[in-house]
Amino acid sequence: MSTPPPQRSPATQPYLLPPPPQKKSRVGVFLGVVGGVMALLIVAWAAVMVIGVGTDGDFPEARYRLTLPETLLGGEYKLEQDFSDSPQDSFEQHAESALGGLDVQAAVAIYTPADRGGQLNVSGVYGRFKDADDARDTMLQDAADPEGLSIARAPRDFRPSGSDVPVTCQVVAKEDLNMRVIMPMCAWNDGNTGALIGEIDPAVSSGDARDVDLARLAERTLRIRDELRQPIS
Repeated sequence: MSTPPPQRSPATQPYLLPPPPQKKSRVGVFLGVVGGVMALLIVAWAAVMVIGVGTDGDFPEARYRLTLPETLLGGEYKLEQDFSDSPQDSFEQHAESALGGLDVQAAVAIYTPADRGGQLNVSGVYGRFKDADDARDTMLQDAADPEGLSIARAPRDFRPSGSDVPVTCQVVAKEDLNMRVIMPMCAWNDGNTGALIGEIDPAVSSGDARDVDLARLAERTLRIRDELRQPIS
């Protein structure tokens, strides 16, 4: 009788990878690989926030939480997979207090565009954050940290009209298979909720990072925030 293959530990389970793309072109395969990297990335940085430090009085009152609706932006994106519950064991095993969070829970998912290729990654957390600006900046720093990724356009702060929080956006790049793709991403943290929103868009991924309209992405990120962020009843 053959020996069964070894079981994977929770931290290495393959459920974090999205399904492979249907197209077989090198560009399609590469974007699929990059999408997998991003899926791992959004869960990996969220892991550092599950356990926080500090005294209760140092943190703001919890008034808002994050949800993951079935669609975003009027149906432009549809929920593909919700990772919020599945990685909790590994979160608890490897959690650190990098973002200064307390009572933190994850809201992590992949959305897919309804009428085009690509994917939208939502890596969110909610709870109570001692320093919202530092937490937001740490999200973006961690997002560009994994091997093979680099910052193609430095982080820039935006405060769109009517916004009560700043949004910081950057562009990261990944090179592999003799190809290079770029991935815009934006983040916010308001003391109760925070998220990193990154998108793999075939129409943008092969372009120049200097051409990405970060101001528009910041505005769209706030619209996504409005749909994810709900008052605690």
